Amino acid sequence: MARLLIIDHEESLCQMLEIVFRKEGHLVETVSSGQAAKKKIDSQVYDVIISDIRMPDLTGIELLEYTHTTRNPAVFILMTAVPTMSTAIDALNLGAYQYIIKTEKLAEELNLAVERALEELALRKEKLRR
Repeated sequence: MARLLIIDHEESLCQMLEIVFRKEGHLVETVSSGQAAKKKIDSQVYDVIISDIRMPDLTGIELLEYTHTTRNPAVFILMTAVPTMSTAIDALNLGAYQYIIKTEKLAEELNLAVERALEELALRKEKLRR
């Protein structure tokens, strides 16, 4: 079980993803703005943060940069309906775990990305114990 934060200005998408990840046994919180996400990130430690890139108040890239200023060790996954090469490069250069394009298979792709991220986190923790 992991703690997830999902950020997207489309509340219906947040609700759908919340259902998907709760069925997988995760604790899920959702917010619909970058400013609300900042407050959550400041007050809670997450295992995975999933954010839309284009939002009215902050971009997902700005939010990714913000998490670097906090002590939140979350894996950061960015999603977008309007992919560009420059945004993808920026995201990966800033340490995003994955950059996912919103398609009809979004929930499936995010679920797989979260599973992989959590497996990698578990392996890192195991190595640190040795």
